[in-house]
Amino acid sequence: MRPIRLPEPPSPTMGVPEIFESGANSVIRRAVVIGNGFPGSENQSIGLIRALGLSDNLSFYRVTRPRGGINEWLHWLPVSLHKKLDYVLRQLYNYWRLLLAARGKKLATLPSENGVSVGLSTVLEADVKQIVNMARETYEQDGPLLVVASGRDTISIASSIKRLASENVFVVQIQHPRSNLNRFDLVITPRHDYYPLTPQAQEQVPRFLRKWITPCEPPDGHVVLTMGALHQIDFGALRVAASMWHDEFAPLPKPLLVVNIGGPTSCCRYGTDLAKQLTSNLLSVLDSCGSVRISFSNRTPAKVSNIVIKKIGNNPKVYIWNGEEPNPHVGHLAWADAFVITADSVSMISEACSTGKPVYIMGSERCTWKLSDFHKSLREQGVVRPFAGSEDLLLLSNVKSPCVLPKIMSSGYSAGLFDKSGDATISIQQPKTDPKGKGIAGAPATFAKATQQQPQGGWKKGVAIFDFVLRLCAIATGLAATGIMGTTEQTLPFFTQFFQFHAEYNDLPTFMFFVFANGIASGYLVLSLPFSIVCIVRPHAVGPRLLLIIFDTVVMALTIAAASAAAAMVYLAHNGNSNANWNAICQQFTDFCQQTSTAVVASFITSAMFLFLIVLSAFALRN
Repeated sequence: MRPIRLPEPPSPTMGVPEIFESGANSVIRRAVVIGNGFPGSENQSIGLIRALGLSDNLSFYRVTRPRGGINEWLHWLPVSLHKKLDYVLRQLYNYWRLLLAARGKKLATLPSENGVSVGLSTVLEADVKQIVNMARETYEQDGPLLVVASGRDTISIASSIKRLASENVFVVQIQHPRSNLNRFDLVITPRHDYYPLTPQAQEQVPRFLRKWITPCEPPDGHVVLTMGALHQIDFGALRVAASMWHDEFAPLPKPLLVVNIGGPTSCCRYGTDLAKQLTSNLLSVLDSCGSVRISFSNRTPAKVSNIVIKKIGNNPKVYIWNGEEPNPHVGHLAWADAFVITADSVSMISEACSTGKPVYIMGSERCTWKLSDFHKSLREQGVVRPFAGSEDLLLLSNVKSPCVLPKIMSSGYSAGLFDKSGDATISIQQPKTDPKGKGIAGAPATFAKATQQQPQGGWKKGVAIFDFVLRLCAIATGLAATGIMGTTEQTLPFFTQFFQFHAEYNDLPTFMFFVFANGIASGYLVLSLPFSIVCIVRPHAVGPRLLLIIFDTVVMALTIAAASAAAAMVYLAHNGNSNANWNAICQQFTDFCQQTSTAVVASFITSAMFLFLIVLSAFALRN
């Protein structure tokens, strides 16, 4: 298979592009998209297919994750582990239902959403064998099959197709696969995915964790780096959207400001404080706006949307989309004169920047890790600016034509303005500076000197590191308690060596339970170390923290129960009980009692460490 050669985006008159070098089967005539159920990821794959002119001969497959219950907390695990977990939970559920049925009680059914059971019943898996067979059977007639996948859940599917039909397919993986890049023919990923290799990122990652942070090597010859995310917004898409939404947007007073509000992510945390600041800034620029349209995403917290609606929703210039179909997003892209977007969504920012119109970002100073690097790159290119609330949008008031068809420039903004018929009427360019040194929105015109914001949440990384160290200490005390109790024995001679008393831990079921419980606790602590490392690398990750809290609590209860039962037995061994006519034996079996006492103390120390770990995890979940 020869290497792919990506063409320039096709014009409306272009036919199917030849992306392979000349040969008997050099023309790509069909494509397969493997999606993961998330619009942001699937939009990138479809955008690439549109750019290659293959939209008319496209097959779509999807692999999605389980939803509902514990699956929501464990969404970061591979789907294969979800299957095993789902199997175990359903077996436990069936056994528990039979037990309650025998007692005459009724057990509630498994949770459902809109009448459909959640869990693995909602999982869609792309059929690898079907795609491979299609590629092989039609290769002679239609040539190689282009497979485009995006998202973590599609990695195993795409790599399996490449492995089974390497001579019949060309596999493109969008976004960094966090694995060996040689498993794919081409990888298209944003430049900020390689942020872990930069000196700034190296300073944020402990040295002993650096080899676990991907990517580990610079991009090679078959990796294409992009500034942002791929999408479907191009010349033709904007023209179609402008026509479709003409009746709704044409009568609106100009300039039209579109505000897109997303939701906090692990790399971009914010809450009601940002919502208050955003509404305050919007109120400041309302006088210079003809109209404002606000949209929320599915990730927007209710507390954020409620503040925006309460403070600005009653203004006659403001319209807030209620979330019902049809979604006006493409209409906003075509008709807006400027955008204000929260910093969490790379896809939405990339789409807005591709229109060539002014884009203002809200909350980029709250972003960390590679998302911070993404915003820094955009500022240095001059395509975005922070939304300060001092912008004068009346400078856009001379825009009388509705549809803006973009021409992306290296810096500043450039756009051709078209009337309804598509004929050009005005052409404007944003000046780099005005006489006062300010740009079109009153913000500093030079972005190359913008300094990178200090990462937020450093205390959470410190908590995560302390959590990791504390788990290592708990492993030591747990293993000590297990080992000491498990090796406890003493032989006491009585008169002669042929008549002896022998004491051992397994003589008492309580001590056997103690060894079993502390052994489980020690094994669990070892298995929890990778999750603790994840919390160090991603201090704002919620899923691993919730998982650790749940299992830490369960194992702590088991450890306390074992230590308490063993402590009661040790107390009787030391003091006896005259009412029950139980004599103290520690005056004779001194070594046995001393070892069991030491094991019990070590177990209580382990329990105390578990309690501290739970408190730390709960504290780290705070915003």
